[in-house]
Amino acid sequence: MQTGKFSRGDQEFSAPCSIVLGGNIDTNLELQRPEGRYEHLFKPLPPELQDPAFLDRIHAYLPGWEMAKIRPENYASGYGFLTDYLAEIFAELRRLNFQTHVNAWVHMGKMTGRNQDAIKKTTAGLLKLIFPHRTSDTLQTNEIAPLMEVAVEMRRRVTDQLAVILPMEFANVEYGFQLKAS
Repeated sequence: MQTGKFSRGDQEFSAPCSIVLGGNIDTNLELQRPEGRYEHLFKPLPPELQDPAFLDRIHAYLPGWEMAKIRPENYASGYGFLTDYLAEIFAELRRLNFQTHVNAWVHMGKMTGRNQDAIKKTTAGLLKLIFPHRTSDTLQTNEIAPLMEVAVEMRRRVTDQLAVILPMEFANVEYGFQLKAS
């Protein structure tokens, strides 16, 4: 549903949605990587989801072993947002298009369209969460640059795993980009 549309029979439906897959991979915590028996990081998925055409539509891969564990000492001790209030903020932010910020700031080089879309959407989502008050005119280089780096790294993880599955198609993927002059 890259275009936000899908069809069944002669009917076309619109559904702007995302999929987040969460799961556990047996991990060597000392080495901060999966156990050696995994051919690639998508191996734990059901066989029906291991289709490279489907996997190439995944925008980002964020390994859980790189995330800090949630511990009681990390809990907030003061005021915070109620979940329903925070959900309402996210619903409002969803209506805003921050890809215009990315387009105004970044030249994507020779990346494929699919890689560009994935990186733009990931960067736009990070901008919404971290800098929701910014416009493309007020955004700073030191704000967008690290978000682009994170988005590229998360997309590269997807294509690196696809290169294990289909090396002829996904080896040597180009990820060069340049920030435009502010």
